[in-house]
Amino acid sequence: MEYKALISVKTKQAIDGEYETIELITEGKFFKEDNRYMAEYEESEISGMEGTKTTLKIEDNSLTIIRRGTTNSNLVFKKGVSDRSIYSTPFGSLEVLIKPTKVDIDINEKGGKVELEYRMEAAGFEPIDNSLELNIKPLQ
Repeated sequence: MEYKALISVKTKQAIDGEYETIELITEGKFFKEDNRYMAEYEESEISGMEGTKTTLKIEDNSLTIIRRGTTNSNLVFKKGVSDRSIYSTPFGSLEVLIKPTKVDIDINEKGGKVELEYRMEAAGFEPIDNSLELNIKPLQ
């Protein structure tokens, strides 16, 4: 069954010792498909990815973030497992390496929370340490 949901995504990045926090709160969809939970929402100007649809595939021990639109990516977060992916934006594409150090998932049909900590590396750039907190609350 598909529900409307309030989806909150809070990201924090450490770049050159400076922290930047972005929080997006939006309405989206939440549902279960093939033993995993899915959430979908449209990005906005706040996230810098306006015109992009984000799909979250939430499994027992991993989160996959799929973005299609002005930004395209398929990022997999599984603790202790590095993931290499292409991250495409209107400004160009780059290969990124995701190294998760924390993947905490607490989700069920009533919504839930996902917490990530990871390092993102790309050739020619300093590594960026990130955290992400995702909250999903069905609206009913």
